[in-house]
Amino acid sequence: MFKKRIPVILSMVILTAILGACSSSADTEANTPATSEITLTESWDFSNGFYPVMTPERSTNYGIMYYAVNFYETLVNYEDGTFTPGLAESWDISTDGLVYTFHLKDNVKFSDGAAFNAEAVKKNLEAIPVLLGSYNGSYGTTSTLLDKIVAVDPLTVEIHLKNAYYGVLKDLTMINPMAMVSPNAFKEDGTLDDGLQTATLGTGPYMYSGDTDGTTYTFVKNPEYWGTEPEVDQFHVKVIADNDAKLLALRSGQVDLIVGADKISYDAYNEMKAADGYGAITSDAVSYTRLLGFNTSQAPFDDLNVRQAASYGIDKQRLSESLFSGIEVKADRVFDQSMPYTNVELSPYDYDKEKAISLLEQSGWVDQDGDGIREKKGVPLMGSILYTTGSSLMDDLALALTSQFKELGMEVKVKGMDRMAYYAETMKNDFTIILNQTYGLTYDPYTFISNMNASLKVDNFAAQALSLVPDGDQIIESLYSMSDITKIQETYDFILKEIHNQAIFLPISFVKELAVYNSKKINSYSFNGQPTSVDITKVELMK
Repeated sequence: MFKKRIPVILSMVILTAILGACSSSADTEANTPATSEITLTESWDFSNGFYPVMTPERSTNYGIMYYAVNFYETLVNYEDGTFTPGLAESWDISTDGLVYTFHLKDNVKFSDGAAFNAEAVKKNLEAIPVLLGSYNGSYGTTSTLLDKIVAVDPLTVEIHLKNAYYGVLKDLTMINPMAMVSPNAFKEDGTLDDGLQTATLGTGPYMYSGDTDGTTYTFVKNPEYWGTEPEVDQFHVKVIADNDAKLLALRSGQVDLIVGADKISYDAYNEMKAADGYGAITSDAVSYTRLLGFNTSQAPFDDLNVRQAASYGIDKQRLSESLFSGIEVKADRVFDQSMPYTNVELSPYDYDKEKAISLLEQSGWVDQDGDGIREKKGVPLMGSILYTTGSSLMDDLALALTSQFKELGMEVKVKGMDRMAYYAETMKNDFTIILNQTYGLTYDPYTFISNMNASLKVDNFAAQALSLVPDGDQIIESLYSMSDITKIQETYDFILKEIHNQAIFLPISFVKELAVYNSKKINSYSFNGQPTSVDITKVELMK
């Protein structure tokens, strides 16, 4: 009996020890906060590094631009039409509009521990025009007007301009190019240090952890962040080029959140919106406008009747319902009226096929041989739509437009190109029609209007706007020195009416941003003042 009891007692002792160890382990885990993390997906990777100033010359890889708001901040913020403090607590503007004095937040550091102060602002602002290179002015006019930057004291900096400009504060809200980066990111000569290839050196709530396998990148909280601590501890960005594969990753649980109208089809968005276990929202603000631009220096669009016929002949409502699933609504003007200075009274070109045909025939364009294509003096009514490839929606839209042009007797072909080839082609000004978009809420309307100045030679698409006005460039340039709101509005009235009446652009639809997420993990997501940005601080997790 005694010998038989030894194994039983021994077993009980061992079991008690195991249970005790498990209890201790459980207690330890209970006292350790769980790390909250989410995974997102992006079409672009971060192989070109993390400097937030991006131009076609520097890179065609724009991954950083969608996420830069998580790492970098600007002196001024913009939301719902209002300028609010960013890294600057307040600012003063001289009566002549030539000096902007910014009073900076105290006790702010970059993620590498460097102090954010007036000298850091000075270093950034002096470097930006140089690093923009030939694109200086393409991302806001202010960078071309900088005269000198003065660090008055550690928390006060003055921006002196060559001449006054009404859009300075709006320009300063742009992450690209106005984000503040650690002074350690620059060499003594103002050029970039290699450190930004592998680190985010900003004052924002997150920073790059340095962890990547070339496909998935991990970002963690910035321990130096001065603001309210975000709810998400870390996030991963998984690079998936194909939108169908993005959706599949969301369904399988590999991805928790997809943000961006260009990252999910409208059919898929509506499908996920109706599905259990998923949330889906659209931004309140219009992000940008899809539109066609006509080259007024090339036949047949050097003829006002042809441009107006095209404007009357495109059924935008049909496109909205078929291609855009009703999410993108038809646009009758270049800019949404909620943007500054754009609430101008314009008579829309409502779809009217008969009127379009009448205008073409008034100009002598008739189908003489019955082949469905109109001719004039033996020359067929032809053109091509130049656009950037990479989006099935853009491919479908280009084809749908050519089909509608065909109904008017116009033979219009598609000419899709990759981004770099597209830029090269437009810079030659050798196109008849361009399918493009305005620059987006961050840059519209100021930067798009500024780039209508053909003498800048930065965007031949925008530069068509006042191409028929003899002093068009001077009118745009006059805005650079205006501070009187009434005069600015009068100038906008003229510009927007000229564009509209001359049918230089053919607005198609207003685009809003989309977000789809796993509602078992994420309670909600909201868009910030720049809805194209993926803002992790706007993620609210399920409790």
